[in-house]
Amino acid sequence: MIRSMTGYGRASGPVGDGATAEVWARSVNHRFLDLTVKLRETEAVLEPVIRKAFSSRVSRGKVEIAVRLRREAGARDDVTVDETLLAAVVERMREVARRLDVAGRLEARDLLAIPGALSVEGTASELSAEEVAAVEKIASEAASALVAMREVEGREVAGELGRMVEFLRKKTGELAARREEMSARLLKSLKDRLVALAPTVAFDSGRLEQEAAIAVDRSDVAEELQRLEGHLVQFAELLESTTPVGKKLEFLSQEILRELNTLGSKAKDLQLVRDVLDMKSETEKLREQVQNVE
Repeated sequence: MIRSMTGYGRASGPVGDGATAEVWARSVNHRFLDLTVKLRETEAVLEPVIRKAFSSRVSRGKVEIAVRLRREAGARDDVTVDETLLAAVVERMREVARRLDVAGRLEARDLLAIPGALSVEGTASELSAEEVAAVEKIASEAASALVAMREVEGREVAGELGRMVEFLRKKTGELAARREEMSARLLKSLKDRLVALAPTVAFDSGRLEQEAAIAVDRSDVAEELQRLEGHLVQFAELLESTTPVGKKLEFLSQEILRELNTLGSKAKDLQLVRDVLDMKSETEKLREQVQNVE
């Protein structure tokens, strides 16, 4: 199933006696998998299991994960004030006030707002193996919720991509059906132009046919149309894949645009030029949508 790379997931539950944990995550587009886990230092032991829970379910996207662990009253926090830092700041402020001849007064809230002046550390005991396992289970539920939302959005993206591919395949089929007609028209046009440019010159009919045929062959788009159809068929098949295919779809969309550029450079038919422009416009939309596929 096609998945989007944007989504949100959340889960919570009990962790041992008198403790609960909450895990929530949000993801956005990214070329690779980029996991960021926000934890307190005292809970660093949880990071590996949380990363494992998400990396086993998500293959691409920038995923930000936050964890909140709560314990019942009794597990107090240690509050530390850096008095040395505050004393240095106060002394420095006094010097500035004297030098600039300004009056000023620092309140306690001003000092505590200084970065690094106040730190809070948990003094609760280390997490047990059972508690770590419980948090891992909650993280897995949050990851599953994230994936579920990505799948819902992915279905919408897949539907839009399918419509675009169908449009491109229809246009490719129309061009393939008109290929011989375009070649015949180009051949006639070349002959008429030669006659118009030199009406009094007697051309060797065999040589004229040969040169015209060579020119028509250089402008033939059969190979490009065949490769284009192959890319579009593969693209449609990947939309039904059960594994992440975002990178493959990105590559195919680039190849589709490459074939269209070649078609445009070889086009000698006005209608072909118009059709190629329409197809390139649709392919650009396709490439934008593919950027959101896992």
